[in-house]
Amino acid sequence: MTRDLDNAFGVRPLVLDGALGTVMEGRGVNTSGKSWTARGLVSHPDLIYRVHKDYLWEGADILTANTFRTNPRALKDTGLDAEALTKKAVRIARKARREKNPLIRVAGSIAPVEDCFSPELVPASDAALVEEHRVMARWLDEARVDIILIETMNTLREALCALAAAKAESEKYVWVSLVPKDGETMLDGTPLDYAVKRLAEGGAHLVALNCAPLTTIMDAMPVFSKAARRAMVWFGCYPNASEKLPDGTWDLYASSNKQIMEGCLAWMQEGAVMVGSCCGTTPSTTGRIRTKRDLFYLNMEHIDLGGDEDDRASMEDSELPF
Repeated sequence: MTRDLDNAFGVRPLVLDGALGTVMEGRGVNTSGKSWTARGLVSHPDLIYRVHKDYLWEGADILTANTFRTNPRALKDTGLDAEALTKKAVRIARKARREKNPLIRVAGSIAPVEDCFSPELVPASDAALVEEHRVMARWLDEARVDIILIETMNTLREALCALAAAKAESEKYVWVSLVPKDGETMLDGTPLDYAVKRLAEGGAHLVALNCAPLTTIMDAMPVFSKAARRAMVWFGCYPNASEKLPDGTWDLYASSNKQIMEGCLAWMQEGAVMVGSCCGTTPSTTGRIRTKRDLFYLNMEHIDLGGDEDDRASMEDSELPF
């Protein structure tokens, strides 16, 4: 395996794309149910392709194929072919990459086999977890992704099982991203610094935090970045746009593009080599992050790009002209 990403990281951080489900919902696609965006591969493949192109237009260096919910467990009893949809998702992303810039990387997503925010639902058998994740890793490798992105992991145990599975099935880069509960722990209570250490020992090429509020991602930055440097592993982040309100409910679009951009800048200043965004964000969010990344590369990150706190990463972004 070549080390082209290591070389790229030595030059400047890379920008990961943002949410797919948010944009699909904003453009009228029903993503309800356990299969979430996977049904869109049957009903709206052209829209998924256009969303990928939108993210490329806004400057994403890495596209994430729509495989978050194409695993066999998620599609059980739906009548959908998990392998066929997984490989179709990668083909769509690769086509968008090919028509824009062949140097763009395509990541294949591997998600928790159960609900992302419910650690108690993770299957008890490590052997079963490894086998389920090996299937997804094998399909992604056969579909020729550049990166296997194990993401939104809520327990260290499943993250390690998925990492072992991916390393067994592929020689591609394997990244692992965790959901933090607060500034020091994962959702299952595992200390973030211990999780980073174990993932680095398991051969993760990069570790990250994702799908948590920007405030939580920022609170976790000191512990996480220090642990990654100590373990000598690349690191990054891609927060979502949500924040929990005082009454216990959630505002899913609380963080503005400017706030997310500034958060990503802080992580880059701390040494992150990959930044992006997650649920509740859109291509316009990626555009802001990319612009700030370019200024950071030129040592001009102090320049104010304008915008205000009401510049939300809303679902109502207009579609870009492709």
